[in-house]
Amino acid sequence: MITLALLLSWSALAVPAQASFMLAPAEADTLPEPFVKKNGWLAAGEAAGLNLLIWSYDRYIRENGENPGFRISIDSWKENFKNGFEWDDNSFTTNQFAHPYHGSLYFNAARSNGFDYWGSLPFALGGSLMWEYLMETHHPSYNDWIATSIGGAAFGESLHRLSAMIFDNTATGSNRTWREIGGFVVNPMGGLNRLIHGDATKVQRNPADRMPGDFRSNFEIGFRTIGENRMWESDTTRVYIRAAFDYGDPFGGDTEKPFDTFNFDLQLNFGDVSGIGHAKINGLLTAYTLSESENSTHLLTANQHFTYINNSAYELGDQSFSAGYLSKIDGRDVSLITKLNAVGIIMGATKSDYEDFTGRSYCYGPGLGFSFSTAILRNNRPFFSLGHSSQWITSLNGDSADHYITYTYGRLDLPIQNFFGLGVEYNLYHADRHYDDFPDVVQRNPEVKLYMNWLAY
Repeated sequence: MITLALLLSWSALAVPAQASFMLAPAEADTLPEPFVKKNGWLAAGEAAGLNLLIWSYDRYIRENGENPGFRISIDSWKENFKNGFEWDDNSFTTNQFAHPYHGSLYFNAARSNGFDYWGSLPFALGGSLMWEYLMETHHPSYNDWIATSIGGAAFGESLHRLSAMIFDNTATGSNRTWREIGGFVVNPMGGLNRLIHGDATKVQRNPADRMPGDFRSNFEIGFRTIGENRMWESDTTRVYIRAAFDYGDPFGGDTEKPFDTFNFDLQLNFGDVSGIGHAKINGLLTAYTLSESENSTHLLTANQHFTYINNSAYELGDQSFSAGYLSKIDGRDVSLITKLNAVGIIMGATKSDYEDFTGRSYCYGPGLGFSFSTAILRNNRPFFSLGHSSQWITSLNGDSADHYITYTYGRLDLPIQNFFGLGVEYNLYHADRHYDDFPDVVQRNPEVKLYMNWLAY
């Protein structure tokens, strides 16, 4: 659903802020102020109700109700509390994408009931704990709780802010209807609470923070080819679609609250092992200004990251936080943006080459990382970007191993006319996996993309 939501809502998100008002500014100023009172009981009830709804589907409809994993009872609850946490064996997509999205629903049950980022996080943690202990006969799992709650916060805050751009309290008629539908699809709990609180139909002012200081959207369609060790040793060329949003401007002051600035990047792959090829979220939690002048700004940052990559060559995902350095230097028509991050990986998931007792194709564990990127903008439009990241993940569950992973990319965007352009991107994934009980494995996968894109900012 999240995939369809973002693609359907891209056009709404691409609309400049000033074009979203259906009333003239003077008229809008006469409207009443929006107000959402904190309601923890309603938020908790919605999180519990969500669990009951999903459990009912899994118990009575999914697999014709024959899956024993959802035949819960008092005995299964006792067993779960007695046993405690372990690791589960679900698929990579389920654990690394579906669970974080599930967590975003818990998070936004609170977020749309008046809580901020930090206040909503306990609801994601609590909703996930309820599911792990009470809604399945499987023992609670570490990976599910971390992915659902921490990943759910990153997903939830991003979707909350993107949906706020679609919802427009000053709109009327069919425009209002379609905006309510679009916002609901992107953020179902936010849309539900707009109905409960009456905001879905009430004509009033928009929240003061509805629009960020800066917003860029990129819709991209093209071809991608992944090689085995060398580019000419490639598999089939496949089509992909990508939607990416850059929300906020840290150099313009969008640093006061978590995710005042963030990047949301979603790619759909066709003809590959997973329709969702990658999903990446990088959110700014806070920033401190080191120095600032007319032509340059340098910041120290704290950041939250969510990564999901799943294709025919490799699987890679993580929930992580970083301390970073972020700078921007402006020239006459050119800007240079540089990022450096030291990363702490709370839980990483990476490909394994050998079948182990878990039955999974990937290992779990914490780790450390480092990333660097630089981008050149011409006339405020991306032109060339280059980046590199290195990760070390030590396996706590799966094959006993240390994984050393690097990911390097280069991208060239050529404007053609107005917001339309063409581009080429080169990616290189390299993994060096050191196993305690099996031979080590080195994997190298180059990838080339050719695409056309539409930019709005």
